[in-house]
Amino acid sequence: MSTPKVSVIMPAYNGADFLGEAISSVLNQTYQNLELIIVDDASQDHTPAIVGQFDDPRIQYLVQEVNRGVDAARLRAIRASTGEVLAFLDQDDYFHPDKLQAHVTLLEKHPEIGFTYNARFELNHSANTIREIWRPPQTVTLADLILGFPIAPSDMVVRRSWVEYLDLSKEPALIHGGEYVITGRLFMSGCKFGSVNRALNYRRYHSKRHYSKISVRCQAELAAQERIFSDPRCPAEVIALRPTAFSNTYLIWAYYALFQEETALGQEFLRETIRLGPAVLKGAPPELINFLLTCSIDDENEDHAVILKRIFAQLPPEMNHLAEHCSWAVARGYLLKGFRAVMWDRPEDGRKHFEQAIRLGAQFDEALISRLGQSLLNYETEFGDAFTQDKIQALTPYLVKLEGRAGVRQLIGCYSVNRAFQSYHAGEYANVPKRIIPAIANNPKYLVNRGVLSIVLRSIFGVQANLA
Repeated sequence: MSTPKVSVIMPAYNGADFLGEAISSVLNQTYQNLELIIVDDASQDHTPAIVGQFDDPRIQYLVQEVNRGVDAARLRAIRASTGEVLAFLDQDDYFHPDKLQAHVTLLEKHPEIGFTYNARFELNHSANTIREIWRPPQTVTLADLILGFPIAPSDMVVRRSWVEYLDLSKEPALIHGGEYVITGRLFMSGCKFGSVNRALNYRRYHSKRHYSKISVRCQAELAAQERIFSDPRCPAEVIALRPTAFSNTYLIWAYYALFQEETALGQEFLRETIRLGPAVLKGAPPELINFLLTCSIDDENEDHAVILKRIFAQLPPEMNHLAEHCSWAVARGYLLKGFRAVMWDRPEDGRKHFEQAIRLGAQFDEALISRLGQSLLNYETEFGDAFTQDKIQALTPYLVKLEGRAGVRQLIGCYSVNRAFQSYHAGEYANVPKRIIPAIANNPKYLVNRGVLSIVLRSIFGVQANLA
């Protein structure tokens, strides 16, 4: 296998507190044929001093006299880079030691692939502890990229040949949403995307973050999405998703506006969300409520009950009926935070959250089981089944209090059937029946599930074909 040079692209702006860890994570890679291009976007803190602590010829440090934004800093770093492969890292994130080696291995094995990405560890706000694993789809479509953008900058690696082919280093810098344009253009130009199914970087978040110019940021993101939709190469089935994509964007920025108590702007964006995507009001509870709940529990340093009550109090008058879901969302939030804390070795936090959830009458339902089962599968993919079984054991006392032994069986059944489907899609047919058995043992309804029966039969024939 050849060892192509990798250029790590890192924009920096007033992030000195975390920059050293990010730089160290690059220099300490198991794959050593690399350079690190840092573009300081007119920082006002001690960023230069942090960079100066590293006496390594692989670092190139460039300073912009005027702040031009993160996209402009990335583009300048790309122009200064010399590697055959480009990897991206935000200043407050950091790489797993195997990050570059895993991506280079995939690219060398599959020369047809031009862009690679990986799963990541999401860190708790203003902490180094893990909150959860984010795992993007194994096969990313243009619709995925434009609807919710499942790939963060620090997840991305791309061949220089594709950057040069599309002349991406001269792409006009955007205030927000540049990733939509770059990945969308790559995809529509025929660049093949490939996934490294491991969590290989750590994404940091910061408590008390304040977004300035929310309206400007939202409009910039919409403009970036529109550049993809208006491209002649954009297929009709993706163009048809324009209202949904715009609705999603308005919803995200509506949350930030309401969180910061910019009530009028938040209400305006919520109305646009519903006008473009009325489906967010469907479901029991509505999808809108689930979205607000998920955002409210992101930061363990914040009381999600306070956040939700504040946001519900700012809803437009015509949405006041949604307030009836506030109590449900608060209780469900404690349940999700309890599960997350136990999963990531914070048992005392987990105990407190579960006690609150039980006190508030939190509901244990199919939607929750599905969400928890997927989290267990993400954990198993990184750490193996034995460690995941330990987590199930740690969760069992709380599940029994919530739903009795039936709740434990339902969760184990969901996790097991998820493992079976994962094995099937990976072509590991011999593992499918072994993983279906505990699923059925814990939840007999899978015996009459057409999807389950289909993968069992297909796997049996797949094994026989491999033996023939």
